[in-house]
This record gives sequence, C-alpha cells and structure tokens, in this order.
Amino acid sequence: MSADILLAGIAVAFLAAACYAVTGFGFALVMTPLMAVAWDVKSAVVTSVILSTLALLPLLVEARAHVPVGRASMLVLGSFAGIPLGVVILQKLESDALQVLVAATVIVAALLLYFRPMVEPGTDTRTTQLATGFVSGVVGGSTSMGGPPIVIYLLGREHQIAVFRATLLAFFLPGSVLQIAILAGVGRITWDILLLVAAALPAVVAGLFAGAWLRGHVEAERFRTVVIAVLIVTSAAVLISAIF
Repeated sequence: MSADILLAGIAVAFLAAACYAVTGFGFALVMTPLMAVAWDVKSAVVTSVILSTLALLPLLVEARAHVPVGRASMLVLGSFAGIPLGVVILQKLESDALQVLVAATVIVAALLLYFRPMVEPGTDTRTTQLATGFVSGVVGGSTSMGGPPIVIYLLGREHQIAVFRATLLAFFLPGSVLQIAILAGVGRITWDILLLVAAALPAVVAGLFAGAWLRGHVEAERFRTVVIAVLIVTSAAVLISAIF
C-alpha cells in the first residue's frame, strides 16, 4: 500500500467521522466515494464498514437513552435479511460497475436529502420497518452506504433530533457487526485494509471530537448542505472516472 493511499484514508476518515458525530449517519457516504477515487472501490467499501463500526460504538453509548427499541429492532431484523444479498452483489460485480453503483447511490441519496429534507411519513407499520431495513441491508452490504433508506424513512416520522440520531446509531451496530463477519468469511478483509484501519483510527477519534464540537457551534442545516455538496461533486467524479 502506498503512502498516498494511507494519507488519503487518514484525511477522509477524519472528515467522515466529523460528519458522523454531527448527524448520526454519513460515515460511509463520505468515506466510500472519496476513497474510491484513490483506491480500489471494493477495498474502500470494506474499510468504510470497519471504521464506521468502530466510530459508532462511542456515539451509541452516548445516545443509548434515546433509542426507540421497538422500531430499531424491526429495522435491524429487516437489514439482517438484506445484508447477505448485498455482500453477494459486492462479490459478483466488477469494480467499475461497483464504482457506478456507489457513485449513483450517493448522488441519488444526496439529492433526495437536499431537495426533500422532510417527507410525508405515511403509515408506520412493522412491514414498512422490515422493508426499509431490508433495502438498507442490501445497499449497505454492497456499497457500505445503507444509511440513506433509513434516513429517508425517519424524515417526517421523527422530529426529535436526539431520538432520530439514536435510532440510526442503534440500527447500524448489529448490521455492521454481521457485515464484518460475512466479509471476513468471504476473504474480503485483507492486511492492506487492516493497515489502513489502524492508521486511520486516530483520525476517526479526532473527527468524533471535532464533530461533537461542531454539533454545538455550527448550524446543522449549513453543515449538512456543505457535506451534501461535497458528496455530489466527489461522486460525480467517481462516476465519470468509472464510465470513461
């Protein structure tokens, strides 16, 4: 692994962790497309899964009192059914095709989150929760970016920021652990990935502290807009690179 890839991973991990600490989601949305520019996209996906899981643990401990256990449980059960299918997609797709899938996923999710910050909630049933979890599991298993389906589901249904954030964090932990186990089982966790994880971990910790500071000093809407703009521009670059 080159020094350039290590430095890129450290810088991107810091930015991803800061976004994660502010919003409760977005680690993979930042990490995966940016790392795909500098590195193999499949390795970027696996690295993002591992680092986001490590970043999640302290955030969930902080937010645990606000977790709605019933809703989070149904979402997690749905994701358990979708994650294996997502990993199969990760295994089968060529790198260029996966780059297109990653970039397109981020662009569509970012545009939805920007233009539709609030959506009509509709009926909130267990079937809806299981289906949302399943879709998130498939997307997360193949691209590491399972957050957007859950975020879109919660928008309009949950107006308390603390509960919104806690639901996302509680949802991600079990699925991420399962995903890491499956990725290890199919041989996707390499020594290069573990090296980058070890090198980027201090940056993740620093990013979590920076995000906690930002959460108290910067308007969430302004920060969200900047992050979405970066995601769209970066993902567009990945998409163009993969196609041409």
